[in-house]
Amino acid sequence: MLKRPSSRRRNTHRGQIELNLVPILDTMVTLIAFLLFTMSFLSIVSIETPFPQASIDDLKEKLKEKPLQLTLSLREGEAEIWSPFEKIKAKKIPNITDGAPDTQAIHNALVEVKQKYPTEVQIVFAPYGGINYDVMISTMDAIRSMEATDPPIYVKNQQTGVDEAVKSLFPGIVFGNLLGEK
Repeated sequence: MLKRPSSRRRNTHRGQIELNLVPILDTMVTLIAFLLFTMSFLSIVSIETPFPQASIDDLKEKLKEKPLQLTLSLREGEAEIWSPFEKIKAKKIPNITDGAPDTQAIHNALVEVKQKYPTEVQIVFAPYGGINYDVMISTMDAIRSMEATDPPIYVKNQQTGVDEAVKSLFPGIVFGNLLGEK
């Protein structure tokens, strides 16, 4: 008589474990729906600032004639609009009572500079290290945009030869003190 085969050999699938993927898939569907729902309310705003580039040949060419290099320095007690090559007279604007810069006075002073140099689009912005984010953004908004109450400034278009109204004050904002000095 033959020996009966072992029952372990017949039931080889008995030792395998089946994963229940339903809870994992349910979690993933819920997570994806949640992420899609929250992303619809998130708006990302960016302000482009040019990265400073310098080559010796470009610097020599640019420095044949002294540039305006308009600079706005924010300090804890005042704001100062100046040019390192003294093309404009430096103007100090004291902060308003709560310690924030007087953005309207800064804007008006920059409009006067724009009237003298209508083709200039770049400004060096040098805030102090401990500046509040909201204060910095409101100051940058005052630097960049023209208001409806500002006097019109016209620039001749090089291609058409027609005078066109300037739509923005100084849109090219370059940060000046990256170390955050006071």
